[in-house]
Amino acid sequence: MCLRPGKMPKLLVLSDMHGDRKAVEKAKGIIKKDKIDMLVYLGDFSEKLMDVEANIADAEYLVKELRGLTKVHALFGNCDVPEVRKLLEDEGAAIHNQVIMLGKTAVAGWGGSHPTPFNTPSEFSEEEIESSVEKLMSEARRKGATQVILFTHEPPARTKADKLSFGHVGSSALRNIIDKHQPDIQVCGHIHEAKSEDLVGKTRIINVGPARSGHFLEITVGDCSIQTREINL
Repeated sequence: MCLRPGKMPKLLVLSDMHGDRKAVEKAKGIIKKDKIDMLVYLGDFSEKLMDVEANIADAEYLVKELRGLTKVHALFGNCDVPEVRKLLEDEGAAIHNQVIMLGKTAVAGWGGSHPTPFNTPSEFSEEEIESSVEKLMSEARRKGATQVILFTHEPPARTKADKLSFGHVGSSALRNIIDKHQPDIQVCGHIHEAKSEDLVGKTRIINVGPARSGHFLEITVGDCSIQTREINL
């Protein structure tokens, strides 16, 4: 039987605001209207690459504006500087390389991206991504998870979520993890043009799209189901 006393947790997911703070104001409205229990931000806070001061300010703005309304967890994106990663950790908002349990549902997070041609500030080798996220999947099992949500900044390779006009640009490491472990849902951002939903085995792959363009995802977590609702504002 799939029973849970009380209401099912609701999560609001957004990514890639890239300096457009109107995305935070839109998130506030959704949080209040839909009684959101947790906000998850998937990274890339600022518009200009390597503007450390603006990057920190944008990340701080999102965390401090929304944490009074709901729990806030965030990843850093590949365009975010190391100081943003530290800010998220200091503010108790970091979800990178962590597993959080919502009942029997594990919520795992991995930020940044594999190496890009642009040498962005937060990149990891494919080997580090795969070994680290493998450990997260093992931790979810140890904690008795019956469902797994994997939040990442970048998408897995060879899906609709990582496809550009010239080919696929996502992480092979993440694709290997999904092929092997089949989390129930994997939610990402990063590739703005590839907002989409796809299926790899039983895993739903959702690229939520950029929040600067008004794209959000609402997730309702039940004991035996994970429901999603796309919101475009």
